[in-house]
Amino acid sequence: MLANIRKGLPFEVIETLEEAYGASRKELAEVLSIPVSTLTRRKKEGWLHADESDRVARLARLKDAAVAMMQGNDDAAIQWLHTPLEVLGDETPMAHASTEMGARDVEDLIGRIRHGVFS
Repeated sequence: MLANIRKGLPFEVIETLEEAYGASRKELAEVLSIPVSTLTRRKKEGWLHADESDRVARLARLKDAAVAMMQGNDDAAIQWLHTPLEVLGDETPMAHASTEMGARDVEDLIGRIRHGVFS
């Protein structure tokens, strides 16, 4: 996977993430910190750059963790990812994960929930 990220993932992963998160391109662009105009260019080129691919992989990893936390219930995971949480400063987990540090916060929260550690 690392080699694929370094060379750039195919643009189709953006469309896959949109579907996986139940999110619009604009919403996804915001979370990935990639302007919609850049995504339009990448669609024409067919590939994302390495840094963009890394952010996509981060968001995909978070979705997988949320689905695991919800014991395979994809709809519940999507709903959780779109629900503002006080523990995340009233941001949604998806929005909070717009940076690496934020994504780590969300992953940590998922781990605490999965293991019954509430704080």
